[in-house]
Amino acid sequence: MAVDRNAVYGSALALFGLVLALGSYLLLGSVPLTALGIGMVVVGAAWALTPVQPVPERSVAELVESSCSNVEAFLELLGASGRAVYVPSRVGVVAYVPLNGSSAPLSYVAENPDKPVVRVGGSLGVVVVPPRPRLVSHNPGPPEGDLESALRQVMVEESGVAESVRAVVSGDAVVVEVRRPRIEVGHPRFRLVMGSLASCIAAQAVAAATSRPVTIVDESREGDRLVTRLRLLDWTGAAST
Repeated sequence: MAVDRNAVYGSALALFGLVLALGSYLLLGSVPLTALGIGMVVVGAAWALTPVQPVPERSVAELVESSCSNVEAFLELLGASGRAVYVPSRVGVVAYVPLNGSSAPLSYVAENPDKPVVRVGGSLGVVVVPPRPRLVSHNPGPPEGDLESALRQVMVEESGVAESVRAVVSGDAVVVEVRRPRIEVGHPRFRLVMGSLASCIAAQAVAAATSRPVTIVDESREGDRLVTRLRLLDWTGAAST
């Protein structure tokens, strides 16, 4: 059986980064080393999720689960409880997670997506690369307003995480209805901060299509339907925690 070197090396790097971040934060109290460890986990998770060739849906689910486990461990370590904000940047959409009830300007986060630890004024937060199964091409999005096409392309055609998707836009509010989500994650801290996997990917798609920060307001499950309410944020403002 062939070994997926990306998954092996990426997971090893992420594991080493996790150990470094935990040790630096809990034992040494070193912010620079903790930031380095977080950065290594982010890079390792992205590396592990990069397929050398198309992979079966089961393998994709396993890779996504591994990535979500790493994010869960970080969020638990940091005690994060506020909703993440999905911020479009030059490296793609990243998730900004405020940690102390105060948020950095979202424009600053977008301009510095490679800084895993964000300190501006009295705010403290982290930047996490959210799971993006089979969604790494960063193709130009559809015309503004055509969010349903963007969501369909990302969630149905490219990543295959849902059977179908619909969207209703009203001002800065976007309601997304996902039919039969195919990949679920059960990590409680991940779901609290990042949302369900389907909502996480939907928020990224909307952020990329509109070039605006997006946060998840709430989500509810009704049978085989997942209904997610998203909110578009202004660049001049900060995240609500």
